[in-house]
Amino acid sequence: MGGVADRFLPQGYESPVSVKERIMRIKKVKDIVAVEFFDDELDLIPPRDLKALLDDQGLKVSGINFNTHGRPKWQRGALTCPDEKLRREAIDGAKKIIDLLGVFECSTLGLWLGTDGFDYPFQIDYGRAWDLLLEAIAEIADHNPSVRISLEYKLKEPRQYILLGNAFQALYLIKAVGRKNVGVTVDFGHALMAKENPGEVVSVLAKENVLYNVHFNDAYREWDDDLVAGSTNLYETLEFLYYIKKSGYQGYVGFDIFPYRMDPVKALELCVMNTRALESLLSKIDLQSLEEAQKGGDAGLAHQVVRKVFFG
Repeated sequence: MGGVADRFLPQGYESPVSVKERIMRIKKVKDIVAVEFFDDELDLIPPRDLKALLDDQGLKVSGINFNTHGRPKWQRGALTCPDEKLRREAIDGAKKIIDLLGVFECSTLGLWLGTDGFDYPFQIDYGRAWDLLLEAIAEIADHNPSVRISLEYKLKEPRQYILLGNAFQALYLIKAVGRKNVGVTVDFGHALMAKENPGEVVSVLAKENVLYNVHFNDAYREWDDDLVAGSTNLYETLEFLYYIKKSGYQGYVGFDIFPYRMDPVKALELCVMNTRALESLLSKIDLQSLEEAQKGGDAGLAHQVVRKVFFG
């Protein structure tokens, strides 16, 4: 909502937009009930002032994410930084956000650790890096066990390899840490980029009771395109929503998009419209026939059931 940028146009695709104006843009879109943001927004506006602005517009906070990727001091890692002083600053920074969550009546800290990874062979000691990561997550989770720590995985970018690169690395970390308040944020585009099936990921993580948050968008699989949700991969998107519903997930579905050359309000409206339309299609699937086809693993029968909602 604030004018996105990329490496070809680092100054952004529009002039800077104030926090208040971004909130007013969001409010224009029907069905948006909450916002999720990075903690560096709070460098622009005091927490209680931001909460008051959101309250005035009837918007809640679904989660606050700790920005480690946007601060140069953590370019070689945050929770796994080789400089112990900087690593300690990262751990304490996460704890500081946890302490702020109460102001926003929110109970979820998001961690997307984009700089905790590597770029070249032999660059890091993998065992040491994972030990540091496990220790840091455990310490952050223990700071307030009533706060949910939601780990968002991604295969690459900005590092060539991010340590938490796929759903099952995230699940391994959760089991190794052994804290009941650590879970996963599933981003549809990140799952595609990791060569995962997003519906399968949702199903497995929900079965393990660690599906904490969902980011919805679309992508062409090779990169984190962050396109308008439901704009590209319709069958897999419909299956993604099917397993979200089937899993009993009760959290938010958030839109994580980068509308570089599109009006951001229109892009958000399209996300909502596409999601509602897909939900409507989902309600028309003959679930009994689908489940019968799935029991036999018959792709033809399963496709025949689902294609009817698209083609009649």
